[in-house]
Amino acid sequence: MKKEETRTKCLNCGNTFRGKFCPQCGQKAKTKRLQFVEMFKNFIGPFIGGDSKFLNTCRDLFSRPGYMIRDYLLGKRIRYYNPLQMFVYVITTYAIVSYILGISPSIFDEMAELDLGTVEDIEEFASMDLLMKSVNALHSNKLYGTLFFAFLSIFPYRMIFRTKILRPDGAMQPLNLTEQFYTQMFHSCLKMMISIILLPVCLIKGAEDIVSYIYQIVAFVYIVIVYKQLLGIGWMKSTWLNILTMILTMLLLAVLLFIALAIEDALK
Repeated sequence: MKKEETRTKCLNCGNTFRGKFCPQCGQKAKTKRLQFVEMFKNFIGPFIGGDSKFLNTCRDLFSRPGYMIRDYLLGKRIRYYNPLQMFVYVITTYAIVSYILGISPSIFDEMAELDLGTVEDIEEFASMDLLMKSVNALHSNKLYGTLFFAFLSIFPYRMIFRTKILRPDGAMQPLNLTEQFYTQMFHSCLKMMISIILLPVCLIKGAEDIVSYIYQIVAFVYIVIVYKQLLGIGWMKSTWLNILTMILTMLLLAVLLFIALAIEDALK
């Protein structure tokens, strides 16, 4: 005779039930006391196969990034991580790996100092020297720089990439600002994973500049692939539209710097 399962009271919602999971809220019947071992297992679970969503997201971001992002935006989300959650994992991994390799003590290092007060007139600003210093300062910090450019670029991408995609409800509409932001965050996750792969190369003396060039080229190739697959457009169209969008992003950054200079000048 089959032994009857004992009834369990759910610690989350208070429902009394039989089985391994609460039918009302889905929580496990047995919840262990929080300990360091459990915390460590929860953290490394996605990296060792305990969470297929993490592995699915990593694999598809490398092999079919645009199609994967398209699936996510159109509602197929159970297989993939939210890009903001994914970014937390990859930036943490980057910090751990870079620390182990002795390359960077922290992802929270302050950005390269940028003193706007040293700009004396508009001609110096127009020389683009300040703009390039600002870009380098932002790129010097993986956390702040990545998030800043993800936010900054959504407006140019919304303006330039107007190709409509077929929605599940049959409507044909372009990506909105939120969808553009999610696309940029997925691409940011991909760039961070590329950075992690390239980190060991940085141990070679004098290889930093080469690694930087490789990183920029691979990141650009992937963003071209992303929008080619996401919107179903050709290689040339995706390439030139991405170049145009990056130029607009730089111009937007220049405008923000100009405003910052004007405010600082007014406060003097």
